[in-house]
Amino acid sequence: MKRPHTVTVVLPAYGVADAIASVVRDLAVAAYALRIRGMHLDVLLLNGDGAGVAVATEAAATELGLSLRVVDGPTAGAGAAFLQGFREVIGEGRADLVATLDATGRHDATEIPRLIDLLVNRGLHVVIGSRWARGSGTPGLSVGRWVLGRLANVAFRAITGTYGIADATTSFRIARIEVVRDFAMAAEAGNTYSVQMNFVATAVARGYRVGEAPIIYRAPVSGGGGLGSGDVAQFVRQLRGLRRAVEPIRNRRLSPNGRTFDDEHFGAADDIERLSTAKNFFDWVIDEFEPYLRGRVLDVGAGTGTITRKLVERYPDVSITALEPAENMIGELQAYAALHPRVEVQRATLADYAAPAGGFDAALYLNVLEHIRDDGEELRHAAAALRPGGALLVFGPAHEWLYCDLDYKAGHYRRYSVDELRSVVTAAGFKVVSLRYFDVFGVAPYWFVYRLLRHNDIPGATMWMYDRLVVPASRFLQWLVRHPPFGKNVILVALKPR
Repeated sequence: MKRPHTVTVVLPAYGVADAIASVVRDLAVAAYALRIRGMHLDVLLLNGDGAGVAVATEAAATELGLSLRVVDGPTAGAGAAFLQGFREVIGEGRADLVATLDATGRHDATEIPRLIDLLVNRGLHVVIGSRWARGSGTPGLSVGRWVLGRLANVAFRAITGTYGIADATTSFRIARIEVVRDFAMAAEAGNTYSVQMNFVATAVARGYRVGEAPIIYRAPVSGGGGLGSGDVAQFVRQLRGLRRAVEPIRNRRLSPNGRTFDDEHFGAADDIERLSTAKNFFDWVIDEFEPYLRGRVLDVGAGTGTITRKLVERYPDVSITALEPAENMIGELQAYAALHPRVEVQRATLADYAAPAGGFDAALYLNVLEHIRDDGEELRHAAAALRPGGALLVFGPAHEWLYCDLDYKAGHYRRYSVDELRSVVTAAGFKVVSLRYFDVFGVAPYWFVYRLLRHNDIPGATMWMYDRLVVPASRFLQWLVRHPPFGKNVILVALKPR
């Protein structure tokens, strides 16, 4: 993902004449901190407070060395001003990121560099300065506004189905320019709360990665920030129609034709880290493959090296070549390989990798083949990399009707049926030895949590319970019924003809 260099702050100023000087000072501090990071910050002020405010603000910015330009804001208010500002920034074509915040001083503009660091380090498209994230504080809210804000966000999540976002109505956020472009070209003006809510719902529906960071929500320096009955009524009206508006966007994204991913960056790194703690689950999978894990093993899509480490520790006679194309995943694996002579790591796909003469004894695709757009071509590369009689070992997600936002976040092009996997494997020239569904008891919780409730992450507590309760029960059932009619995953062993 491209590293940003230019940040434009879109700042509507309506009824904040006494506060704007303080906000400009904080923005100048943020600009200095970003210069140290090699980034440039400028400000687009959409002025709704008259010529005097514009002149004073420009003078203050000049004195502080802050790049600021002022344009007249629309008479419709701050919500319309955000949209106007977005469209002007898009038309200028300079910004990599767009920042927004409240011009009353409730949002601490000096926090902008920290939010950008989080966006870059986690590979996010949007980061929200959240009043409700763990670690936040809200001294600037009365009890009534605190309750109203909480209820508004609960209603937003329940009605739109946009789970995992604690604060969708705040204006303090950083977004990559592509997200702003997609939103601004189709959005309609409303009040500031409905615009911010619509922005989040649309970004999530399009599959952009949205995260949150804790902030301290301060009391306003002066003016603005009030919430009238008209604002609440408009929020309610907007919310009722928002699900109908974003649902088609989400459905198109999750459809087979809408699944497009970036091999250079893996979007579910946090989930992979939590998944790596599932000892019982991965031991079960490796036990199934054990007769074929010998000699030279090719671990395709090795990620951070969870399986590579298990194989090295478990089989002293095995040597591993681990391939991983995602830049944000391979660092930990490379560090591990530096200390283990039986592990070689390459940042590459199998298509780009020159397999050594003699071929591998086994090629392992553990939760990997579903990430590859052309799985048939990939398996032909695997066949070429294996010696005659070498084993193809595949484990992946099952049943297209389980496909959900978690699959999309992880970069899955598909979920397999046993017939589909058999077809693509045999077409690549392999002879199937064993193919069946896997983890029967995992289907119901996966469907409920990720398909029905639309969660798109794997909480640590959920993984702990799954690994210690569901996996042993599912493994026992599969010992009784070797070929169940369904399962959360598929597992395959196939051989290259001699």
